[in-house]
Amino acid sequence: MSESIPRQAMNRVPISSQRVVKPSAKKRRPPLACIQCYQRNADSCTYRGNLAKSSSVDGMLSDDHSGSAGAVAMSSQTPVSLTETPGRPRASSDWNGKMTHLKGQEAITKFYGYSYPLNFYQQFAELRSYIVQIKSKNPAINTLRDEIYPPANDDYRLRRLVHDTVLEDILRQLVPMKQVADTLVRTYIGRFEIIHRVLNISAFMADYNRHWASPLCTPTSFLVQFLLLAAAAASFHPEICINVMSEQTVRDHALDWIEAAESWLNSSTSQPPQSWDTLVTHCLLLIAKRANYVQEDSFWTYTGTLVRWAMAAGYHRESPSTARISPYYREMRRRLWMTIVELDIQASVERGMPPSVRMEDFNIKSPLNLDHDKLQESGQNPLEGMPLATFTDTSFQAHMYRSLHVRLKVCAFVNGCGEQDDFDRVLRLGEELEEALQDIPEWNNPRQQQTTIDDGGLRGLNLPEDASSTIPDGAELLGSMFLEDLGFIDDSTDYGFFHV
Repeated sequence: MSESIPRQAMNRVPISSQRVVKPSAKKRRPPLACIQCYQRNADSCTYRGNLAKSSSVDGMLSDDHSGSAGAVAMSSQTPVSLTETPGRPRASSDWNGKMTHLKGQEAITKFYGYSYPLNFYQQFAELRSYIVQIKSKNPAINTLRDEIYPPANDDYRLRRLVHDTVLEDILRQLVPMKQVADTLVRTYIGRFEIIHRVLNISAFMADYNRHWASPLCTPTSFLVQFLLLAAAAASFHPEICINVMSEQTVRDHALDWIEAAESWLNSSTSQPPQSWDTLVTHCLLLIAKRANYVQEDSFWTYTGTLVRWAMAAGYHRESPSTARISPYYREMRRRLWMTIVELDIQASVERGMPPSVRMEDFNIKSPLNLDHDKLQESGQNPLEGMPLATFTDTSFQAHMYRSLHVRLKVCAFVNGCGEQDDFDRVLRLGEELEEALQDIPEWNNPRQQQTTIDDGGLRGLNLPEDASSTIPDGAELLGSMFLEDLGFIDDSTDYGFFHV
């Protein structure tokens, strides 16, 4: 008998996993309940919900307009029996939806997913209290943690490099004369910004006018963005004389602007890489390099890094209603994320590599079909977009979003490692692509509407009167962009400038 005791102890099942039999005068089948549920007079264990069919970011949808990628409705919150197959259990009632997914506010945010330790703990109420109890009994744990992870090791420290001031002076000296700058700004907005929504045109033009009123007071970050914008636009103006005292060509000046801007961007530590201004500047740097065919071999790795920076800041997720993000920044985040994904698709096609993201990797909503003068940073009311049949300065991006799913699938299929001879799938993808092309509305005279859009934010610029004549027909241009994204149009076509 004494020998059997140790054997029983070794095979003993933890009490929380044992079936507990309630005392009863009548014999009945013992309930399937752990000790915790039994103490609450429950005959079986229950969970507080089933999130198996819900999005990994439940509750993050805050606006009403449609077009969400991967957004799924919240599942039922009825208890789930232990005999059923539950999905991921919801956190206890003590959690009350307070998991930290998005940290920060407005222009500087960080995103943390479910596997992040602090979020993981909050999914299990007993685990958090257990950790607190263990730490109180063993205070050396915190000391050891601080030795391994120094305090504030994840906080971005503000540092100034020795040559920062010198670099700022160089950037100011590189700014071209106003007449040239006006033309380059207009060209960028008409050729690039109409596709890649990187800037808020109204805010940019306000900063631009303030620069010429007081050049020495202009922030360095704006100078860098302007020089990159000008470098991209300069590829359309080989005839412009940048400096009468210099023998440099327009391309030489553009390369100088790109080099100086990239040098500042790589050395500046005033903001983390996932901040709004930094992401915008990196987008402009990539656009400027593509327009001037600089470091083409690195585009795909560059866009992949840009995608991850944006995801680290939560740009791939629709901001929850509790986030400290205004309607203005919510919309600008959608535009910037869409721009980054578009740049990544183009780079993936050119490099023959799969895209960095799939549709199931993000649930950000489509950018609103909205004119830039309706987007005010100070506004706090929810924004409402125009119908997609109405042409606005965001129409191209809004419609490109509608075909994003099929274009990502085509790019992943062509450059993936799966079966390449699946002809049925090729036909299906071709049909989906054709449907996306047919879905483009025939806007009435988009040239005239685009002229009106540009004039609203560019009044006072010294620009050629026929600048609007360079804008192609809207439906034809957007259709060519779909095909160009998939590598069906080369540089020799009329739309070769969309390799930017």
